[in-house]
Amino acid sequence: MKFTITIDLAPYSKWIREYNRDKLLRDTVAGLTVAAVLVPQSMAYALLAGMPPIYGLYASFLPVIVAALFGSSRFLATGPVAMTALLTSSALYGLAEAGSEQWITLAAVLALMVGIIRFLIGILKLAFVVELISTSVIVGFTSAGALVIALSQAGHLLGFKITQSTHIYEVLVDILGKLSQTNPYTLAIGLLAFLIIWVSKKISPLLPGALLAVAITSGISYLFSLNNFGVSLVGDVPSGLPSFHVPSVDYRTLSQLWVGALVISAFGLMEAVAIAKQLAIKAGDRWDPNQELVGQGLANLVAGLFKGFPVGGSFSRSALNFQLGAKTPLASVITGAVVGLTLIFLAPLFYYLPKATLSAIVLSAVLSLIKPQEIVKLYRINPMDGIVAGITFSTVFFMDLWVAITLGALIAFGTFVYKTMYPRIVVLTRNPRSATFVNAEREGLPECPQILYIRPNMSLYFGNAEYVYEYVLQKVEERRKNLKFVLLDFEAVNYIDASGSMMLIRLLDRLRSMGIESSLANVGCSLYPLLENVNIDRHMDIDYVFDSKGQSIKELFMRFDHEYCKKVCPYAVFRECWSVKEEGFKPIESLKVYV
Repeated sequence: MKFTITIDLAPYSKWIREYNRDKLLRDTVAGLTVAAVLVPQSMAYALLAGMPPIYGLYASFLPVIVAALFGSSRFLATGPVAMTALLTSSALYGLAEAGSEQWITLAAVLALMVGIIRFLIGILKLAFVVELISTSVIVGFTSAGALVIALSQAGHLLGFKITQSTHIYEVLVDILGKLSQTNPYTLAIGLLAFLIIWVSKKISPLLPGALLAVAITSGISYLFSLNNFGVSLVGDVPSGLPSFHVPSVDYRTLSQLWVGALVISAFGLMEAVAIAKQLAIKAGDRWDPNQELVGQGLANLVAGLFKGFPVGGSFSRSALNFQLGAKTPLASVITGAVVGLTLIFLAPLFYYLPKATLSAIVLSAVLSLIKPQEIVKLYRINPMDGIVAGITFSTVFFMDLWVAITLGALIAFGTFVYKTMYPRIVVLTRNPRSATFVNAEREGLPECPQILYIRPNMSLYFGNAEYVYEYVLQKVEERRKNLKFVLLDFEAVNYIDASGSMMLIRLLDRLRSMGIESSLANVGCSLYPLLENVNIDRHMDIDYVFDSKGQSIKELFMRFDHEYCKKVCPYAVFRECWSVKEEGFKPIESLKVYV
């Protein structure tokens, strides 16, 4: 197999060539509307990441433009997102004080690391790795993460400082102990902002409720000098675009960030691919997940070099792009440009913006993500998936977020491996009424005493090879007296690794030493080369390898002891049996016992 690394350095050239005035109009409307949502959201998510609000705008300028130009989706809106901001805060917790220069530097380094990981995944065409994160882990982590986010905003919403922690129980205990310190003015302005956003969504999802909340509460804050009543404001916001800066840290600190970078990369990768895929399907677009990850990687690299923090794909803003009918990625370029203009001309206007308003923006975005009922739903579908989701959710109460998602992923992977180590193996027989082959034990039907027909329902690999070997030999021992053939049906076997191949050779040799012939049916064309590589013809009669069930039974029946069939066997499992049975023979057709 030839392995190639390819990268499209100008994916934007495809849509630029076909651009026209109609597309520009639609893209402009979408870009401006999304910008109206992104500006306040980015500042809110910056606070969530432990950064000053201005850094949210920095992360919403060049990264948004770069992701649009080098990505694949016309709808995917890149920028600060709640979960990525939360994971950033979790990754940096304990390494520096939130909001400090060191914290800001570490966030930029983290963005560079995330960018490198996503970029490499994209150019190596490894986007399929997102499938390795199970739904149960995502459900559990998303609900728990949303709860952590909601609690983390309590301080800004209630007007007091809470303990910086990623453990739910610590934050909750601290909040309950300080409720008497609640500032009624801060709480009132936060609730007003939340109400404005909620009402706006009810009127129309296209209405920029967050921007309205920012404008109204900032106006109230200015008119009534709310800072004199203890309401915390954003304060001075420097004007101007972010400058180029290469952050640097020592090797020890860098090594402490890798786990967080991997978790952020994996979760953000899954989000971006899922969003882009869903919207592409709805619009009937073709898209390239690997190119999308190249765009996401470059966006994070730019974020790290221009005073930002890790960014990702936003479902709400991407859905808004879709609803507004964005025609090309230029819509996101316009969004980024508007943020840039905001940094140059409008930054001072955020001075009177209450931090409680930013908390309300965050809460309005994440409260709908707290869905413990989804864990119950998963449990009803598959108990093990529900347990994995529950463990992931509950772990967040006592451990760091990256520990929770890593532990959940490991448990999910472990349960999957455990299931594959003990695959379902079925002993088949023929149903006399339908003439189909069915599970003999489940249906309570007799088996032919001269043939053991077994179907392993999974590929054979090092993890389950020994189990399959022991299972077959156990069944052989139970039926050994009149047994002449063991027929292995490989209909469900798509792959056999070296351990599986060696196990099969051992099994064939063992059966031959017991005087029992082996036969294979439904051997796929992908398996033949693997069997030839282990010289299977030296361990069994190659004439006993068949393409189908029917052919295998027909050929093997010719080699049965027909005298036994005629005078001793009380069954007529196969059609061929009737050719040797005496006239008037009445077979036993069921082994079920009715009480």
